[in-house]
Amino acid sequence: MSIARVEKIKLDRLVVGAQQVRTRDVEEDLTELTDNIRVHGQLEPIIVAPLPGREGHYEVLAGQRRWLAMRELGAQDITAAIIAEKPDDDVASALSISENLVRRDLSTLDLIDACTNLYHKYGSVKAVAEKFGLPYGRVRRYIKFDRLRPPLKALVRNGEIDLKTALRIEDHLGGESVGEERLRQIAADVAGMSNAQQVDYFRAPEVSGQQLAAAQGRRHRPGSVKQIIVTLSIADLEALRAWARAKNLTQDRAGARIISSFLRELAARGHQAS
Repeated sequence: MSIARVEKIKLDRLVVGAQQVRTRDVEEDLTELTDNIRVHGQLEPIIVAPLPGREGHYEVLAGQRRWLAMRELGAQDITAAIIAEKPDDDVASALSISENLVRRDLSTLDLIDACTNLYHKYGSVKAVAEKFGLPYGRVRRYIKFDRLRPPLKALVRNGEIDLKTALRIEDHLGGESVGEERLRQIAADVAGMSNAQQVDYFRAPEVSGQQLAAAQGRRHRPGSVKQIIVTLSIADLEALRAWARAKNLTQDRAGARIISSFLRELAARGHQAS
C-alpha cells in the first residue's frame, strides 16, 4: 500500500469507510479539534482510496474526525493522501486502528468489535495482534468478550464494569445459571475493587446476607483485603519462594500467610503481657 498523490478533494466527494473502527464517541471532543484546525489549519492529510464505481469519489480510510471537523468549519475541500487502489477490508481496518491509537484512545468496545470480527475470520489471536499491531494479551482479552453471557455483555457495554471484571465474574460462575439480579449484585460488589480484592472476593465461599451480617467482626469479609509492596533481599525472596512451593501456595499468598501469622503472634504476646 503506497500513496499515489496528495491533493485537495471536495468534502462532498468523500464517504466514511465501512472499516473505520471508531463507531462510538466519534464526535466526542470534536470542538477541540475543530478549534485547533481553525487556528492552525489542517496540518496532516487524511488518507483516502478511490471509491469503486463512483468516478472522482473517495472513501475515508483514516482521518474521520478531521473530515468531520473540516465539515463543521464549512470547508469546501480537504487535503488528502490518495492510495492508488482500495486496500482489502482487513488492511483498511488495521490502518484505521493504527491511526486512532496514535491520535486518540479508541473506545474499548470499538477495539473489542474490531478484534472479534477479525478473529472470526482468521481464528488466530496472533494473526489479529500482528494485523492491528496490538499486544497479544490485549487481543486475547478482547476476543473473550464473545463468551460472556448477555447480561455481563450489557454491563460492559453500559460502562458499569470493565471487561476484565466481567471475565473474572464469568470464570467464577463457570456454567452456573445465575439470574440477572444476582449478576448485577456481584458486579456492583466487585466493580470498585482492585485485582487482589476481586480475587479474594471470588475465593471466599458464598454466604447469605444474614450469615455475613452475623459474621461481622468475627470473620474476614470477602474482598476486604489490601495489597502492599514489600522489599526483600535475594536470600529472603528465595526462602519465601521455597516455602511457597512446599505449601503449594503462590508467592503472594505465602507472604500474606507469613505476615498474618507473625502479626497474630505479636497480638497474642501483647495480650499476655497486659
